[in-house]
Amino acid sequence: MQTPQHAVIAAAGLGSRLGLGLPKCLALVDKRPILEHQLALLKHIPDVRLVVGYREHDVIPLAFQLRPDIIIVRNPSFRTTTTQHSYWLGAEHLTGPCLYLDGDIIFEPNTFAGFLAAAAATTSPLIAVTPAKTEQAVFVTVNDAFEATAFSRASRSPWEWANLALLPPSLLEKNGGDVFARLAHFTPLAARAVDCYEVDTENDLAQAEQFARELRSLSSAVSGSIVIPTPATPSVA
Repeated sequence: MQTPQHAVIAAAGLGSRLGLGLPKCLALVDKRPILEHQLALLKHIPDVRLVVGYREHDVIPLAFQLRPDIIIVRNPSFRTTTTQHSYWLGAEHLTGPCLYLDGDIIFEPNTFAGFLAAAAATTSPLIAVTPAKTEQAVFVTVNDAFEATAFSRASRSPWEWANLALLPPSLLEKNGGDVFARLAHFTPLAARAVDCYEVDTENDLAQAEQFARELRSLSSAVSGSIVIPTPATPSVA
């Protein structure tokens, strides 16, 4: 088995529903930016790309502090495009499977590692779902084989889309709509459960903060502070 070699983090959006006036990847959860939490989980993936847009001048320096070899990809049309377009930009010219995640999610490390292990064992698309709990959930219908068969904002289910997936880059569309709407064309999709909190609103942020504190109290081994290395020469696409 081999860990996915590529990862794209979408962090270009305005984060208007959260109302902090900054990209959500910079929101502090347990006194650390969400981006720091995520990059710690991706430390074994050799090629990590961060798609930036809104207030990129605030995001880029932190990204290089946390991971000097990160590749920055700019989405200048971040105000009018979706996360799918950011994903497409980030993975442009890649051919192998790529891990995609939104830059506003706190993941429990063990279940995230389980997703990576499952991704390493397959050549097919794999998506993550999590127990439904957030205010802006996209619900996922899962069959007995634990495959995602439908996505909906209106039809409730016990699961919601976790905004984490292993996909071939060719599956995504330039200037496309919502990622989950694109994935719906390819159901059934193998799914894997993860424990995470997406931060879209103030209430989501409060829940994520409580979640992160509980994780820290249970184990400091995974969620300890990252050692910030000396920044290398930036790579900006």
